[in-house]
Amino acid sequence: MKKYEQLSYKEQLELFHNRGMKFDYSFNELDETLPVYLKNIQTISTLGYYQLKDYAYPYFVDGRYDNVDFAKIVARYYRDKHLRNAVEHAIEDIEATLNTRIAYLLGDKYGPFGYLEFRNWCQKEGKNKYIRNKKVNKYYIAKEQNKFLGKIPGKARRSSSRDVKAFDKNDDDQVYMPVWLMMNELTLGDSIYIVKLMSNRNRRAIAEKFECSVDELISWLECINLVRNICCHNGNLVDIKLVTQPKLPKDFEDVLYLKSEKEDSANYTNRLAIVICIVVKLMSSINIRYRFGNLINALNHLLDETNTPEVYGFRDKKAIYECFSKERELIFKE
Repeated sequence: MKKYEQLSYKEQLELFHNRGMKFDYSFNELDETLPVYLKNIQTISTLGYYQLKDYAYPYFVDGRYDNVDFAKIVARYYRDKHLRNAVEHAIEDIEATLNTRIAYLLGDKYGPFGYLEFRNWCQKEGKNKYIRNKKVNKYYIAKEQNKFLGKIPGKARRSSSRDVKAFDKNDDDQVYMPVWLMMNELTLGDSIYIVKLMSNRNRRAIAEKFECSVDELISWLECINLVRNICCHNGNLVDIKLVTQPKLPKDFEDVLYLKSEKEDSANYTNRLAIVICIVVKLMSSINIRYRFGNLINALNHLLDETNTPEVYGFRDKKAIYECFSKERELIFKE
């Protein structure tokens, strides 16, 4: 086979087979009218070879797929989709709460349009450790203000919000939206950046609402922003390996897999489990009665002899349930 060659869908299935993946039929004497074969052709033409290959990596050993069939890989893809939906649902609530709390803080302290003047609410001097230790001064603040405010009119024009459209129609003089409308038009990344730019007092006020420190909040928000992007772009969440280790949520260390007996941040898992703990920790400060049933079910369905709780970063199977019951007396139901 040439280095780069377009394979037919049948040839893509055969490539999986030649590397050890199991199918319910033989490719040597293939009956192309078999319902199961036609279903597999439909699947690979829909999901794509490399998407499925990505979910098959845990079973790929020494250049061969070890004891796994095509149907199992397809099921793993859809189980991850279930997981992504459950995680994204929680992240959306976290994002909405973050935006509401930023809008209330800035609106209450500086008025509906006080956010337009960054010197009102931003860190004014010194190095900002949350923005790569940038030295903050009046020139830096002015640059960030101009860059940010340059995006707002475009967001207003593209908005589908009835309230934004009504504001745009009824106020001929004001180009910029009041803060409580503006915040709902931002991406999660935009909102996180606002927290990073804030003065220490304002950052602490936001973090206190989430019952954590500023360092923890920004670390966790950056983590879930990455995860949200994976969910939105149909990426592989279940096999995530975080390059930047987020802050460990307090009281959740004992549910996480420890790579060695030395209990420090570097030795804790960087896999899916720490993402789940962060989501649970943030949600616990927002809605103690939030139902995690779909998320628990999604995690349980991902387990098998190859993909154990430890592979996903949990101490063991019991730790999955402990993660969701930590500091709670409620029993989460489907």
